[in-house]
Amino acid sequence: MDVKKLGRRRVATSAVRGSDPSPQTGPDGERVRAAEDTDQAWGVTPRAGGGGASGAGANDEQLKRDVPPHW
Repeated sequence: MDVKKLGRRRVATSAVRGSDPSPQTGPDGERVRAAEDTDQAWGVTPRAGGGGASGAGANDEQLKRDVPPHW
């Protein structure tokens, strides 16, 4: 394994033999999620009534508007 020092506390190691060190990209060069990282793979299904796969509720928009001042 090759270790390269990038700074005082940062290092970079070489990729493991047989792995693909480049990020996953689609045909247009845009990053894509791996199949095991999708909501469907984790068993999350979209709710009826416009809720997203994350289970959006009726007051989500209000919660987004009412964030604390430090956000």
